[in-house]
Amino acid sequence: MIKVSSLTILLLALAAISAQNLTGYPPRDEVPDVNSPQVQAWLKEIDLTGVPAIAPYPPGDPTPACPTAAINANDCIRGCQSCNGDDLFECTAPNTWGVTFDDGPAPSTSTLLDYLRNQKISASFFVMGSNVIMYPDILKREVAEGHHLASHTWSHHALTTLTNAQIVAEMKWTEKAVMDITGLRLKYMRPPYGEINNRVRFVLKRLGYVVVDWTGDEFDTLDWQPIPESEKIARFTRSLDAYAASPRTKGFYCLEHDITPEGVSLAQKLVPLGVARNISFASVAGCEAGAAAYQNSIATPSASLPGTATATAGTGPSRSQSASAGSVTSSVTAKVPGAASHTGGVALSVASVFVALVASILLA
Repeated sequence: MIKVSSLTILLLALAAISAQNLTGYPPRDEVPDVNSPQVQAWLKEIDLTGVPAIAPYPPGDPTPACPTAAINANDCIRGCQSCNGDDLFECTAPNTWGVTFDDGPAPSTSTLLDYLRNQKISASFFVMGSNVIMYPDILKREVAEGHHLASHTWSHHALTTLTNAQIVAEMKWTEKAVMDITGLRLKYMRPPYGEINNRVRFVLKRLGYVVVDWTGDEFDTLDWQPIPESEKIARFTRSLDAYAASPRTKGFYCLEHDITPEGVSLAQKLVPLGVARNISFASVAGCEAGAAAYQNSIATPSASLPGTATATAGTGPSRSQSASAGSVTSSVTAKVPGAASHTGGVALSVASVFVALVASILLA
């Protein structure tokens, strides 16, 4: 087995995908129609037997209010019960800042990518399907520059307010969009607003997803809040100081967004605070070294040194009202971008097959 550059594989694949026409997707920023033939095909392939009998909560603004009646402990509602279930909410790697950005891609993402490339930092981008189809070239750039992709649903609605079928539609349409553009099948996801309970977890697991929260309110950067930037920096500085004074046996995940210029600007001011405290940086895939970064890969990325990139390409908090709506290279020792067809009865696109063929040739 030879060691190959994931960037080499990806650039070859992306060249084959560049002319792909992204059509046939649901309306942007709306919960997809569950009666569409595509969603119905996906539902037929998923066994939801045993899903917890928890009714969808009434919609809120934007998140649902906590139930006024006593909540069953088995519901495990993250926002209302400070229950994380078996979600990932700490970076497994010690002394590591798990760098994550939600809601993109967006035009402002390009500025962030420039900065991360200069700092040699790899991040996880929890992308919205509605934005993926709008900015496919930015998504391609994220992958080509060594970053890790994960799901943030199609329309950014609180999943606890949706039916099981709607959750499937939100996840599978986003999965399909990313698969069509990059050939990668997403594995990690972050629920909008951090809203999740055991019913939602059950459905997500049946779809093959691992849930990633952020490590408590102290690691919410508040980049979505209409408060002075200086207050956000001061608050996050206190959080980093507290972490730096701890044993640092595990890392942490932050909540940040790349959907606005303001969020991207704040990110560039927060990273130096971590560097000054000798904290390492990694994507979720880097934090969870040894686990596959995608459902169709077996890469084993590892956490980075302070200010350096992580090899990720191809590879009890309260409710948050987070806003919705020189190149880095890396290597993997084994990567299989998926020879099976995309779940849901949709055959792999020509581009996806090309990814698999290139990987098979280079890794032979």
